[in-house]
Amino acid sequence: MTPSTLSAELIAKVRTLRKIQKVSAQKLTDRMTDAGFPISRTVLANMEGGRVATASVDFLDAAARALGTDLVTLLTQPVACPSCKGKPPAGFTCNTCGGGS
Repeated sequence: MTPSTLSAELIAKVRTLRKIQKVSAQKLTDRMTDAGFPISRTVLANMEGGRVATASVDFLDAAARALGTDLVTLLTQPVACPSCKGKPPAGFTCNTCGGGS
């Protein structure tokens, strides 16, 4: 697994948690900024959209805390949408987590 692949997977986990909790991207960036990790909505969008290929440990820690979990849990535990279990039907997008093709 290459570093960018690992970063992409972790960014996807953050996005899935955000979607499951129905937290907007702006709300997540507000929470992260309030907790001492200033980040703009644009940067988060670029990360979630794959235009930024890496994520720092500081970003992952701040995002995890802002979503009510911790870094170790984010790194080690699978995140599966309660609706699609991480596998929406081919050609469909899950309305809960936004995952799919």
